[in-house]
Amino acid sequence: MTTPDLPDLPSDEDLGITEDDIRAFESDGLDPSSDLIEPDGSEPSDAPTSHARAPAAPNRRRGPATLAALIAVAVFASSRTGLPQPVPANAPDSVFSSARAMSKVVDMARRPHPPGSPEHARVRAYIVSELAQLGMDAEIQTTTSLFQSGGRARAATVRNIVARRPGHASTGGLLITAHYDSREIAVGAGDDASGVAVALEAIRALDTSSPLRNDLIVVFTDAEELGLMGARSFVAEHPLMADVDLILSFEMRGGGGPSIMFETADQNGWVVRTMKEWDRHPFANSMSYEVYRRMPNGTDFTPFVEGGAQGLNYAAIDNAHVYHQVFDTPDRLSEATLQHHGLHALGALRYYGNADLSSVNDDNVVYFSVPGFGLVVYDAGWVLPLSGLLLALLGVALVVTRRAGVGLKGMAVAVASSLFVLGSAFGLGSLLMQWLPGVHLEDGMLHGSVFHSEGWYMIALTLGTLSVLTLVMGVVGRWASTVELALGALLVPSVLAIILSVVAPLGAMNLQWPVVVAALSVVISTLLGRHRDSVVGWLLTLVAAALVILVLQPIIELIWMALTFRIAGLLGLLIGLLLLLCLPALQAFQYPNRWWAPLGTALGAAVSLGVGLLGSQANAHRPAPSTLVYAYDHGSGTALWATSPEPDDAPGRIWAMAATGTSFDDMQNLSDFGLPGGETPVAPAPNFTAPPPEVFITEDTILSGARHVELRLRSRVGAELMQFRMADGIEVRSINGAALSEPGAVALAEHWGAPRDFVVLALQMPPGAPIGVDVVEHLLRPDEVVGEGRFDRPGRLAANVNRMSDRALFRFSVAEPADPQDTIMDVPRGTPEGVEEADPPTDSDGLARSEIGQSERDTIPTRSRE
Repeated sequence: MTTPDLPDLPSDEDLGITEDDIRAFESDGLDPSSDLIEPDGSEPSDAPTSHARAPAAPNRRRGPATLAALIAVAVFASSRTGLPQPVPANAPDSVFSSARAMSKVVDMARRPHPPGSPEHARVRAYIVSELAQLGMDAEIQTTTSLFQSGGRARAATVRNIVARRPGHASTGGLLITAHYDSREIAVGAGDDASGVAVALEAIRALDTSSPLRNDLIVVFTDAEELGLMGARSFVAEHPLMADVDLILSFEMRGGGGPSIMFETADQNGWVVRTMKEWDRHPFANSMSYEVYRRMPNGTDFTPFVEGGAQGLNYAAIDNAHVYHQVFDTPDRLSEATLQHHGLHALGALRYYGNADLSSVNDDNVVYFSVPGFGLVVYDAGWVLPLSGLLLALLGVALVVTRRAGVGLKGMAVAVASSLFVLGSAFGLGSLLMQWLPGVHLEDGMLHGSVFHSEGWYMIALTLGTLSVLTLVMGVVGRWASTVELALGALLVPSVLAIILSVVAPLGAMNLQWPVVVAALSVVISTLLGRHRDSVVGWLLTLVAAALVILVLQPIIELIWMALTFRIAGLLGLLIGLLLLLCLPALQAFQYPNRWWAPLGTALGAAVSLGVGLLGSQANAHRPAPSTLVYAYDHGSGTALWATSPEPDDAPGRIWAMAATGTSFDDMQNLSDFGLPGGETPVAPAPNFTAPPPEVFITEDTILSGARHVELRLRSRVGAELMQFRMADGIEVRSINGAALSEPGAVALAEHWGAPRDFVVLALQMPPGAPIGVDVVEHLLRPDEVVGEGRFDRPGRLAANVNRMSDRALFRFSVAEPADPQDTIMDVPRGTPEGVEEADPPTDSDGLARSEIGQSERDTIPTRSRE
């Protein structure tokens, strides 16, 4: 008996059934060859009517649509797209106007204004005048601030601007502060003329409403750039500090981006919860509190917190390439950022100016802002329970997926794949930072960033990481199902979230909530079974991915802007974690095929990298570094030009040679002049006329077996900085009466600013030992000595502040001759005339200002406390 020939049955490929489809059916406990399902996906006519119909294959455009949706969410979540609109100058008087504030920035940031410069005095007089127009009589707190770090001591004559307005029924003192000095040769529009302008404009708008209940104290500090010296002096010496309960501080570390509330004091619960009530444009994250309290640097907020005040510290940190640079000018300052700063200042003044400040401390809270949702705040006690919930949810996910057919082999493949993705992301970032500095001339020049523009490199790193992830998904999809990959991707983020909840609990929520959302996404996707590819299933995974992005992206941006692209490897890891938590939604990238996503995102990464490289060329917006310094030795009568060690064809080197008419063929160590960096290219320079400093010996006695000498010195070129290098055996005991903590350790002391008469050095040395002090004056207005225009540059170049460019240095030795019968060269003995009855210092407007020292107090009334 013969069997009739049967026609060939169609293969899975002929039917369009993929291996992923087969695994999806198997994970649901279904056999794709079951007679319940016809080859075309429909049920047979005799199938039970109660059985669910198998979903149709997803639309081929679902992958690109998913990518477009996630990009749209990322743009919405970006800190660069959520700023308030600037407000014009003709706005109602009761609102904060960024245009009005910007006009004040322009008035203050005409030129650099470090302590001791004529421009510093002009800016101080301008601020006093602005406060007078607001009905606030300002006093000037003048004193010497000093700190010591190892073998170096720094002193400064600081002049803080202080004003007070009593409240009508005060429960406490509300202080607003910003600093008015700039960093050496920086113009200081953002840092921190913006903070001063914001405070002045906010107080002006505040005056249109009824008087405040609480006392308002205004302190515009001096010498913040030198080490928070003005703020430390106010906290340590001024009687009004006893009245301060809450402080609002406004800073800038760049020229754009959101106004971030990045720091509070300990016991911040009350102030953060109340901030939620008035702040309609919050940008805050308690992780910054965790990080900042572990870092050695600080702002003017730091001394106030150390003095016992509670408060809120605001700063903007985007466009950080302008930070401390000569191009920190008003035209580089974002008016939207200024408006955001101002909304925070005015809102906080109105709220806390009328709140009950009798108790401003409460237990620390977790807080973070989510674009579109506002500020989320809850007790820190929920951190560990939330990690417990996370573990429980992971257990549920494991049980659900195991019942759906997830195997341990597939899970192992998924975990290994996740680690590979994270390692690749770290490697991509590290490789970029190994290569890019060689392309960018400004590497090593900037303070707030590595490169002038880093955004395109962040995009390239993100797309490159996404390319690796989608490539891995396509390859390992043969051995691990969709659910297995998504579950395996949760392992590393979950472990990190739990670790953070223990070591940095106020920062753990940045991973805890994304992991919870991603785990829920995996559970729901598994429970949907064959319907996970339906429109509903797709939308649910998109919503989960959007929530992950809304929480994690702002914090990744914050870390990038705060720590710069120098940590590109770490940034790659964080981007990888974010993408792994979005993996259920990224499964849509297999449509229309497995290869469009890895290839397309790789191409996008290459294009982004190319755009970034195009922006590496020096121009007026992204200038290259250049260095020129004039150094003159009064003893030898020799003068030098100095520049930085660069190739002869470097733009900065070419300009320096053209500006001086020299080739800088010699190398010399100018550390005796205070220049860093070891051997420096130098060339002979003309001897420009500059008188040496005035030096007087006003005391020379033997006491307790030691010689005590008091030197009084004054710069006759108006130097902002005077450095003093002591010979062996000489100790500086005090500067302007401020005692050093470890005088024997100091080899180099310095004084910034304009003293009220002289800089006074109290020295101690062995009996019979000669005086040996080298004085180096740093004049940050070198054109006044070498001639106008000598330091002018084309727009594509800027002074390299890290090489101490654009200054004139003058060295003078105070030294006794070997024969003790001889007199000290150029150093008269006795008190100089006029020191005891010196005229009160004047500002640039010629008006004498009330000043206070360490033993003097101003006339601002203080609030009595019961």
